[in-house]
Amino acid sequence: MKKLTILFAVFVLGSTQIFALNNPINSEQQLRKQIATLLESPEIKLDKQHLKANIEFTLNGEGEIVVLTVDSEDLNVKSFVKSRLNYKKVDSKISNIGNKVFKISLKILKPERV
Repeated sequence: MKKLTILFAVFVLGSTQIFALNNPINSEQQLRKQIATLLESPEIKLDKQHLKANIEFTLNGEGEIVVLTVDSEDLNVKSFVKSRLNYKKVDSKISNIGNKVFKISLKILKPERV
């Protein structure tokens, strides 16, 4: 009986660690999807074929995105990203990720003319 109790305890601890490991990755993927929808259909006039930007942000205690830096050559891209993302609320399920700095890359392509 004692062995059965120990085996059960090991099983419960092992399964909770597995679920704890899967949760942050899933939350980060959901956060990435929300950011992609916030940055959809930019109204920026492009001279080049594409523009790139590296974005660093974090989440505050109220579940809002706080843009830390936008690394881009074009000032229009910087203002676009900040206006679309800064202090926008995310899902309450995602906002409990914790104090972490997130880094994502953004690539804006010039639309094809037909």
